[in-house]
Amino acid sequence: MPDSSVQSTAFRESRAFLAKHGYPAGDIWERPTSAARFPDGAHYRIEVPTVNSADAVQTLVHVVEEETGVKINRIDQTQGIMRFSDKEHQAYLDVGRKYGIEIFFALGPRGTYDTGAQKFVDTVWGHASALRTRGMEQIVYAMEDIKRIVKMGGRGLLISDEGMLILAYKMRKDGVIPPDVKIMASAHLGHNNPVTFKMLEDLGADTIATQRDLDFSILAAMRAAVKIPLHVHIDNPQATGGFIRVYDAPEMIRICAPVYLKTGSSVLERHGMTITNELAKAMARQVAVSMETINRYFPDAKQTGKPVADMAIPV
Repeated sequence: MPDSSVQSTAFRESRAFLAKHGYPAGDIWERPTSAARFPDGAHYRIEVPTVNSADAVQTLVHVVEEETGVKINRIDQTQGIMRFSDKEHQAYLDVGRKYGIEIFFALGPRGTYDTGAQKFVDTVWGHASALRTRGMEQIVYAMEDIKRIVKMGGRGLLISDEGMLILAYKMRKDGVIPPDVKIMASAHLGHNNPVTFKMLEDLGADTIATQRDLDFSILAAMRAAVKIPLHVHIDNPQATGGFIRVYDAPEMIRICAPVYLKTGSSVLERHGMTITNELAKAMARQVAVSMETINRYFPDAKQTGKPVADMAIPV
């Protein structure tokens, strides 16, 4: 924050209290370069969210990796484990194994699938609580989703509820699921500040997705608050604004490393939708465009290539 700003001298007691407890004293306007890296020394990884079709995931990866030469590091299935058959899950897992890609699976039962979803009709994507787990029966069902996908070889869990985050961490700690399972806190949790990001890290999240509209100073404060990798959208579906932030990507890498850059979903109408092979090809094109921009303006940034130990590659 500039020293000449009134904000730099106002609210001193509150800012001092935050600093005392290890939080940033405010948004970080200076946007310092992050010295942190992934275990392999990489600044960033490429992630494609909302890949909700077993056929389309194969099309997407084939086009991106074999036709454009771009490396995908992580793919997210966001409809929910309960929405797919074992055969369909196997297709995702096979792609992950073949190409060395992390596959993260969203848990199935949640507010939008329950009778309580009535209040979200026509405005579901505008409600941060839409994907929260509703009631103890959905907690039990979501635990079954976790055990099902992990038994099949999945190692990535995409979680949209703080309670389920706590339980997934406890399941891993108690040996119910293997220690190499990785837990990702979804952007649909709706958190926007470093204090709650630190809370998610403390609750057991291995990575956290940010909201899509945060500016650089807020992202810098997020990085200062937590040690784990962040996820930042450089483009996203129309239902959450349709932002195309590819020119911001190099700066995001600089201040947020280690960071996953979520790209490709801007071709979609909304989150959670089933995609076709044609949409998968359109997503692949956006991924390639994003990578060209990164390489043009930040050629020294290193992307993870071969799989490394911290990644949630299916087994």
